[in-house]
Amino acid sequence: IIKPPDQVQRLSDKDLAEEHTRVLKADNPQAPNNLARFSHKEKTYKFDPTVDQTAIALSLEGLLLHVESDDLKRQKLAEEMEREALLKEAERKKAEGIELDADDARGLRNQFNFSERASQTLNSGVRERGTITEPPASVEYAALATQWEIYDSYMDDQERQRQAKEKGKAKKGAEDKADGSQHGGASVVDDIVHSEGVGHAAKILERMANQNAFDDITQDYKYWEDASDAYRDGEGTLLPLWKFQSDKSKRKHVTSIKWNPSYDDMFAVGYGSYDFMKQGSGLICGFSLKNPSYPEFTFTTETGVMCLDWHPTHNALLCVGLYDGTVCVFDVHQARNLPIFTSTVKSGKHTDPVWEVSWQEEDLAKNLNFFSISSDGRVTLWTLGKSNLEFSDVMQLKLASTGVEAQSA
Repeated sequence: IIKPPDQVQRLSDKDLAEEHTRVLKADNPQAPNNLARFSHKEKTYKFDPTVDQTAIALSLEGLLLHVESDDLKRQKLAEEMEREALLKEAERKKAEGIELDADDARGLRNQFNFSERASQTLNSGVRERGTITEPPASVEYAALATQWEIYDSYMDDQERQRQAKEKGKAKKGAEDKADGSQHGGASVVDDIVHSEGVGHAAKILERMANQNAFDDITQDYKYWEDASDAYRDGEGTLLPLWKFQSDKSKRKHVTSIKWNPSYDDMFAVGYGSYDFMKQGSGLICGFSLKNPSYPEFTFTTETGVMCLDWHPTHNALLCVGLYDGTVCVFDVHQARNLPIFTSTVKSGKHTDPVWEVSWQEEDLAKNLNFFSISSDGRVTLWTLGKSNLEFSDVMQLKLASTGVEAQSA
C-alpha cells in the first residue's frame, strides 16, 4: 500500500474507513461580513444582514440584439438617418453636376434589401375618342352710355348701400335693447362698476373720506404733546387715538399684533380665544392707519390664532400659528381665503398650541423658512417647498421638575 508522506500515523482501519461530511457553500470569500448602512428613518447606522455573494469572474457583452428591444430600434433609426443623409448628398451632387464615385453609389444600396431585376412590359394600346358639342347661344346687346346715366347709376348704388347699413344698425339696436331688458338693463353698468379702475378709485375716495372724518385724531397723532410730562419724571400720558374693529371679530380675543416691516401704516391682528374650553374659529385682520373704519384684508382659520409674523423682505407673506398646532402661510395679495402653505399630521404639525413663529434668513438654496415653538416642547424649522411645508425639529424642550415635585417623587 502506498501511503502519502503527510498521512497521520497509527490510525486503525476503522478510523481510516470513517466517512467525513464536507459541505461546500456558494459564498464569496471576499464579500464583507459587517456591512452597515445609514437609516434615515432612525438616523443611525444599522448592520445590513443581506450581503451580495455574487463573484463575477468573466463578463463579456454580446453582439446580438433582440428583435423587439429598444437598442435594435435605435440602431435601425440611426441606419435610416444615415441612408437618408447619403441620398440627400447624392441628390445634391447630381443637381450640381458632380459625378458620383463608386464608393458613393455603393453606399446608397442596402446589401440586405437591394437586388437588381429587369423585366419587359407590354405597352398599352392607344385609343382615340372624340365628341361633338353644340356651341352656346349668343345674344347681341348694344347700348349708349352717357355721363349723366353713369352718374345716376352711382348715386342709386350709394343709396342702396346707405339703406342696407341703416337696416343693419336698426336690427343690432333692437337686439341690444332686448338683451338689456332681459338682464335687467344694467349689464353694461355692472361691468363698469365692478371694474378694477373703479375699485381703485373707490378705495382712494374711501381713504380720503376717513381722513376728513378722523382729522382731529390724525392731528393728535402727529402733533399732540402733554405739557405736564415735563413735571413727571419717568411717567407719561396715554392718549387713545384710533379704534380698530370688525364685525367678524366679535367675542374673540386679540392674541397677537405685528406691524408690517415695509409699510409703516399697516399691521396684522390675530384673533383667537384664551378660554381653552371654548375654542372656535380664528380670524386674521389687516388694518391700516389710512382707513381705520374697515380692515384691508381678512382671513379665517378653523381654530384660534395664537401668533403671527410678517416676512422682513417679502412683505406680503404672513406666517401664522394656530391653537391646534397647525402652522400656515398666507399671501395677502391673493383674494381667496385660503393659505398657500399649511402643515398637516403627515407633514409633522405640532400636537399643542403654537405660541410663537418667526421668519429666518433664506437658506443656501434660497428657500424661505421660519421657526415655530409649541407646548409640546418642539422647536421646529419649517421650509417652504414647491407645494408643501417641510419640517425639521431643531430641539426638544422638556419640562424640568421643581424641588417640591422631586421630593414628593
